[in-house]
Amino acid sequence: MLLSSLLILLLSRFVNADPASLYPPGLQPLIHRANSLLTAGQFTDAAKLYSEAIDQSPADYLLYYKRATAYMSLSKHSPALDDFDRVLSLTTESDNTFDLAYLMKARIHTRDGEFSLAKKAVGEYRKARENNAYASQAGRDVDELELVIEQGVKLKEKAEKERRAHLWNACLETTSSALTTATHSIELREWRAECALAAGDLESAVGDLTRLTHLLPPTTPLLVRIFRLAYFLLPHPSPTPPNTLKQCLHFDPDSKACLALRRTAKSIDKSLPRLEELEGKQDWRGIIRLLTKKEGKDGNLLARLDEALKENTRPEDLLPPPSKSQPKIPLPDPFKYSPLRQNMIRSLCKAYTNLFDASKTDLDARKNMGKFCEELLAMHGCREDPDGLVGHAEFLLAVSTSDDDDSKFDEALRLLEKAFEVTGRSDKKIYSRLSKAQNRRKLLKQKDYYKVLGVARDADGKTIKKAYRKKAKLAHPDKGGSEAKMATLNEAYEVLSNPELRSKFDMGEDPNDPTAGHAHPFQGHGGETYAFRGFPGSGGAQHPFSQFFQGGGG
Repeated sequence: MLLSSLLILLLSRFVNADPASLYPPGLQPLIHRANSLLTAGQFTDAAKLYSEAIDQSPADYLLYYKRATAYMSLSKHSPALDDFDRVLSLTTESDNTFDLAYLMKARIHTRDGEFSLAKKAVGEYRKARENNAYASQAGRDVDELELVIEQGVKLKEKAEKERRAHLWNACLETTSSALTTATHSIELREWRAECALAAGDLESAVGDLTRLTHLLPPTTPLLVRIFRLAYFLLPHPSPTPPNTLKQCLHFDPDSKACLALRRTAKSIDKSLPRLEELEGKQDWRGIIRLLTKKEGKDGNLLARLDEALKENTRPEDLLPPPSKSQPKIPLPDPFKYSPLRQNMIRSLCKAYTNLFDASKTDLDARKNMGKFCEELLAMHGCREDPDGLVGHAEFLLAVSTSDDDDSKFDEALRLLEKAFEVTGRSDKKIYSRLSKAQNRRKLLKQKDYYKVLGVARDADGKTIKKAYRKKAKLAHPDKGGSEAKMATLNEAYEVLSNPELRSKFDMGEDPNDPTAGHAHPFQGHGGETYAFRGFPGSGGAQHPFSQFFQGGGG
């Protein structure tokens, strides 16, 4: 608004000018076209025609002034300032016809964040206008501009203090306020990029660095920084990385850094559609092979990404060259922040969870389910990731033992409840897992066959058999035990040694509960109580510990 007011004031002073006295006759058509373009907002073409006119009339300050306004509208501040200075040098102190050039300079300096220069330009304007008849017309605009400059000074000082004190979020807010006035300030934008990076707002940091490529001549180091931040630490797909690489190679086609980054990105990007395809097919083993196995050029994708992260996300790769005025800027952990890596870890978490669902005896799947799902939950913004919550819960359920005081089981239930909540309480698969775990929890409160035998819930058949034999030596009536203890032990062993019955128990159903909605698994056809019939292969004729108890204890 201020700029518009100044331009209107300027143009009002052109009205009474005699064109014939200002312009040589041969320039009239050229200048007329330039004026029309300027009025129509076609500033690039207008500036070009004014330059042609200036070549023919280099002492005409009106042409410099109009070209300066065109440059200013194009945000080409440096040539605009040069033209305004040329206007002031071509006009005499007694004339003061174009003293508004001082205000235009002040406006540019304010946009650039050069507040001391802006103050100086305003002071020069006031001095030139002390006895000028037009002073009252621009007075309100000058007062407004001075208030804007003063506010900009205060905000810049505040931002610098916050930056040095490592108050990153406050610095981010203050620099944002300052940039509403100093829109083209390179220093303030660099500060905001630093503060955003330190505060974890990577998208804002990349946005400011990208803006700097339009305010400054492009350089390979800046373009490389932008690519590394955008490719490795921002969500995919994004137009920023390829556009930045294109700009970098356009600026320097032989840039080793940019060519190396292009090869790295190409190597990773060509494997991503394959990962998406495998996820769509729910090919869990295929996902694991692609991400973790060394199979051809497309395999071992996670390790290739980790190596690229290691080589491209060091502080010296992401920060500008250190200076005395630059505070130490903390950087986020790229291995936790990288959306690309988060997606790969999530895929592995889901893959191993589904493999473990299919085979509870797959210890490798169980181990990796725990590893990758826990890692996923520790990544930035993934604390409540449903896949991570479910996988980690299933791992805790699998490894909880009778010695855990129910802590792992309770934590698993909490994780499943959280997963159900964050999915809007509408995911049927998560609800099924939660219901089974709750039923199992209820059952274990009443009867825990694992605790009876003193084995872990992932114990294999050999371990269960060994534990039964050991417990039976103490529980048998002939050895100081009782029939009740032996019956409890036999009941636990019969369930856990039978894969089908054990699976039911693990799902929260007690095979020995007559109210469970099915025939009692340990009842014969006539309702007789099940008696121990020996281990498989024994013919059912002899108790496995009969040799210990014959004759009262031999």
